[in-house]
Amino acid sequence: MPLEEMVFGEEISRQEDEASGWIVAHSRKKQRQDFTPGDSPGPSAGHRAARPAHPKGPINKLIAASRLPRLPKDHYRVVVRPKGGMDVRKVSGIKVTQALVMAACLGPPQAEEDIVCANEMQNIFVFSTPHARNAEAYAKVKQIRVGETLHEVSTYVTPPGDTCRGVVRGIDPELSDDRLGELFVHARNPKVLGVRRIKKTPTVIVLFDGMKVPNYVMCGTNLIRCTLYRRQIDACRTCGKLGHRSDVCPTPTVITCPDCGVSSPPENHTCQPKCSICGGAHPTADRACQSRYQVPYIVRRRRRRRRKANKQRAEFVPQQAPGLGFNQGVALITLGGVRVTALARGIGLPPVPGFSRNLPGLNEWAQNVSLALSCSASCQSKLRLEYSS
Repeated sequence: MPLEEMVFGEEISRQEDEASGWIVAHSRKKQRQDFTPGDSPGPSAGHRAARPAHPKGPINKLIAASRLPRLPKDHYRVVVRPKGGMDVRKVSGIKVTQALVMAACLGPPQAEEDIVCANEMQNIFVFSTPHARNAEAYAKVKQIRVGETLHEVSTYVTPPGDTCRGVVRGIDPELSDDRLGELFVHARNPKVLGVRRIKKTPTVIVLFDGMKVPNYVMCGTNLIRCTLYRRQIDACRTCGKLGHRSDVCPTPTVITCPDCGVSSPPENHTCQPKCSICGGAHPTADRACQSRYQVPYIVRRRRRRRRKANKQRAEFVPQQAPGLGFNQGVALITLGGVRVTALARGIGLPPVPGFSRNLPGLNEWAQNVSLALSCSASCQSKLRLEYSS
């Protein structure tokens, strides 16, 4: 994969993950959806499809290990980042759940529909809840007590499913959050669900409904450039490992040189930097590293669809029709459930019993006629469509 494809989009600070989250965006998305009976996923709705079992490459393995089990798409997701050296691999998940529910002032009946899972690679907990009040309560928690130890935590609500984020720069820092919402969330931006500023910087994050980030958005009456948000691979500057950040490092007492990876470096340590991501001669996840970005999901989906389309085109290989030779200019190409027989000029079309222009699916497969013609030099004139039994 070319490196330039890894830097698709616009870089932003990871500070945008530290705010309370996208609770209002969840409500706006639900209001726009047309619900029909049976559309809402149940508790196990997210566990139907399986992911590839053996990802290739160290970075792909790292990303695969960071993924969570599929959770209901209509739930609010609250990320809990424990600090102070808490290791989610060793701590009891049940105790952490009870501590957070108590800190959020919720009772067991109120939290009985929630789902909690640990992300051991990122050293975080994820709470999935169908109730907005629970998500708001979890997002306000600043510390929890597990046993006799008091742990500080940072919490935030993630964007809803089937959405994507864009980055807009150059927005006046003095504009309030309410004013930002008025400038971006309106009828001229029909796909915008919410907007949030990166602390006090002129950069804002715009959340879009669906899997497409437009090149431009309307900020009031101004047409402003919008670029795709791209996420960096987490790299800990304390222990030197990939997958989690320094603020949630499970081993804060293990000091590692962030440049070369040597454990317990001396005070006057000098070294040759080496990136743990790409192996380049620079510190891990440095700005000079183009491999430090994860490929956005919408880009990965676009590539999968392109590969699938190319594979389908490659399978459309001309075959000799039964009882006829290529000297008669006949080639048979199978397109799904329809057989397309291309005949050269000068050969008459034999009658096809039951043929009708209104046959189901005929219009869809008509779009593939040009593809069928391009498969053979002899297929240049007439077509006969037959439905396979």
